Amino acid sequence: MDDLVGLAVIVILVVVAGAICGLIALVQLNGLKQEVAVLRAKVTHLQTHKPISQSEPQSEASTAQAALSRSEPIAAYKARSNLTPQSVSPPVINQPSAPPKKAKPAKASAIELLFNKLRAGFEENWMTWIGAIALAFGGIFLAKYSLEAGLLSPVMRLSLGGLFGLSLIAAAAYLHHKRIVFEGFNNYIPAALASGGFITCFALTLLAYSSYDMLSPTVAFFALAVIAISASAMALRLGPLLAVLGIIGAYSVPIWVSTGSGNLFALFMYVGFVSLSAALVAHKVQRAWLWYLLWAGHIGWYLVGFTLLKINTVWLMGTFALLSIVGLIAIPRLGLKLSVIEHRPHSLKRLIKVLPDHLLLLAFIAPLIFTMLISHFDMQWQTIGVLCIVLVLFLVLKNSRWDIWQGVALVISTLLVIGAERTHLSPNLFDDALFIFKNEYGLGLLLGLLLTAFGLYYGKKQIKRLAFHITGAFSAFVMIATLYTLIPNSALSTAYPLWAVVLFVVAAILIKLAQHNTTLFQRFTYWVGANANITLAITMLLSDSGLTIALAVQVLLISVLIKRYSVPMPHWPIKALVAALLLRLTLSSWTPSYDALTVFGLHWSIVVYPLCIALFFAAAKCFDSSKLKIWLEGAALHCLALFITTETSYQLVGHYPQFDSLNFYEQILLTCNWLALGCVYLHRAKLAGTLAKLYQVAGFALAGLAGVFAIKTLLDDNPLFESLYIGELPIFNWLLLLWLVPAGLTLWLAKLVKPINAKATPFILAVAGGFILLAINSFIRQYWQGPYIYLSKGASNAELYSYSVIWLVMGAGTVIFGHLKNQLLIQKVGLGLLAAVIVKVFLIDMANLEGLLKALSFIGLGLSLVGLSWLFQKLRSRVNPV
Repeated sequence: MDDLVGLAVIVILVVVAGAICGLIALVQLNGLKQEVAVLRAKVTHLQTHKPISQSEPQSEASTAQAALSRSEPIAAYKARSNLTPQSVSPPVINQPSAPPKKAKPAKASAIELLFNKLRAGFEENWMTWIGAIALAFGGIFLAKYSLEAGLLSPVMRLSLGGLFGLSLIAAAAYLHHKRIVFEGFNNYIPAALASGGFITCFALTLLAYSSYDMLSPTVAFFALAVIAISASAMALRLGPLLAVLGIIGAYSVPIWVSTGSGNLFALFMYVGFVSLSAALVAHKVQRAWLWYLLWAGHIGWYLVGFTLLKINTVWLMGTFALLSIVGLIAIPRLGLKLSVIEHRPHSLKRLIKVLPDHLLLLAFIAPLIFTMLISHFDMQWQTIGVLCIVLVLFLVLKNSRWDIWQGVALVISTLLVIGAERTHLSPNLFDDALFIFKNEYGLGLLLGLLLTAFGLYYGKKQIKRLAFHITGAFSAFVMIATLYTLIPNSALSTAYPLWAVVLFVVAAILIKLAQHNTTLFQRFTYWVGANANITLAITMLLSDSGLTIALAVQVLLISVLIKRYSVPMPHWPIKALVAALLLRLTLSSWTPSYDALTVFGLHWSIVVYPLCIALFFAAAKCFDSSKLKIWLEGAALHCLALFITTETSYQLVGHYPQFDSLNFYEQILLTCNWLALGCVYLHRAKLAGTLAKLYQVAGFALAGLAGVFAIKTLLDDNPLFESLYIGELPIFNWLLLLWLVPAGLTLWLAKLVKPINAKATPFILAVAGGFILLAINSFIRQYWQGPYIYLSKGASNAELYSYSVIWLVMGAGTVIFGHLKNQLLIQKVGLGLLAAVIVKVFLIDMANLEGLLKALSFIGLGLSLVGLSWLFQKLRSRVNPV
């Protein structure tokens, strides 16, 4: 079975290589066609337009010929040898004209040259490389077979395998020594043999250590080191292709020779030395793609190590991650002595674009911290987290291009506190008044003060590196704010005095420093940090919603400072803060701990939502013409939507909307609220610029939800069909919100939708007409029936007559309005109403009349129709005079 697998792998490699060569040939053929077209156009131009001196065409032809000889393979050059300078005859000069622009010969890129060399080499040596791959797999399968078959003693199996690998390496060295030493990628046969030999030696060494216990960890350590260093040294002589095969083969050895023992130390020791040798080769030959292979293999096995993690290997995992950061990020940038390479400040844009350093750091730190959060938090994880912070800050001091890593250190500190809180939470923790110095509370306070001191100290030494000032200004604020969100309200009174003192002291230091700093950004950062600390100290005197108010105040203060000092600050930090606030405000309404929360004796939402709306609008006023102004106004509208949605239901039923059990009155309020907010968002979309699409989506979503509730009310909770209380007063009752207000909002919606989708406007107008019809009829019925208007109660003759009279007046008024506005559609609607009234009068109102009443009714109806006809003709003659 293993032989079949090896054969399949070889076939796949051959197919892939052939596909790559075909693709390279196709690209090269297209390039040749383009160059031939350029040369033909030049020849045609020289023959038909103007003569030039004898030396010029020769120069051009020689240039073209030189370009061909430089950029084309020999075979392609021979195929195009019919295009010679002798076939071009110089034309006769008739009149002077501007010389034509010379077409620049196509210049092959470095990648194209690389592929050309690889293709040429593979065409000539493909059998050699397939044989080398087969040798490598043969060595691997030999090692695996020796483990399973048991034909020879372990010593004999390993000895034969080692002899086979060393023979391949020796043969490669002999061939390289006897033949001419080629440069670049042409020394194929020795490199192929050496790669198979080194892969075999790697496999056998690991097998002898982990399966047979024939080697101690120290001996295995040095054996793998010797093999890795030897492979690196030979790769430097035979070319990078040997390094590629060596790196891939070395990293794949644990897959082919897996023992299933789960020995994480042996795995990491092996991967570490493979990475070390690969790093030396990549650094020496200066090939970027070797680093990519190295990073992929090293990080891949690092992630695999988490699947083998046990309680006694936490130290090993953390140590491997930290050493990986030093070996793969720090040493390639700083050198073996980790010398300082740069102190000068950089813009935020340049700091973000430091690749691949940022991605590599996250690849090692993120899995480690995530595992810490989901595991049992103990001293091992706590120490590893602190070491990560120390290492990151140490590297920041060595290279200013890594200044943004101070934010990574602050994030790790925050997650350390959260992880400790989740593990150490116990009901008896807060009985001791000194709990603020223990566990997560002591850790968070200590980390906050240390990071603050770090930022302020190095900010004073290197004034122009803004990241130090940001760390010093906000570290204490972030850490105490994290502790504030974790601590229960019952224990806050014990922790508040200490935290308030720390915040006020840090704020005083920041204010003092802001008066002596030289740059605008430094003063701005310290002022904002001081305001943040003071606001948080005041917030802790309030309830949980006080933090929300404090953050909203910070948005306003930052906006005021930006306007006052004209600071060209990027907008994304403010947007991130506003987004976090909106998420907090959105989730608070449905958080159980907020149900009975009060601020100044009032329910929290009555205070917090309007205050945040005012703060966001005030902050928006600080930005005259900016996208941030639209962003802040949108945040204010979102708070308004939350306030209307939640507070109306709370005041009505005593709790926030529960969408699976809404009553009749909550549905009415939500329909009006969401329809109104949808119209506001659509109106806002006209002024939102690039955010117009977002406002439109939000507006249509809210209008659609309102429509769903309106349909549900019409079908399931309709007061015309069920006994539902709607109020005692005429007009000013629940019917006003049920149908009349939605009718007006629907008309506004139709006006807003028309520029976006004109085809949907008639449908929306029809819905508005239906709302108006229901509202007027319901108002009439409520006047006669009282607070319950369900139809099964019947209707008196007076109620029936009132429908006719009112709709007759409204129909006539609609027709008159249509004539005045010269709107045929409105006229048709009015005439339709009149026709409906006439039918109702004949079929219902006059059905039970007799004698004089019946005669008078017909006379009155006839006189009304005649009078209306005369009035319509009079209006028509005024609008369209003869």
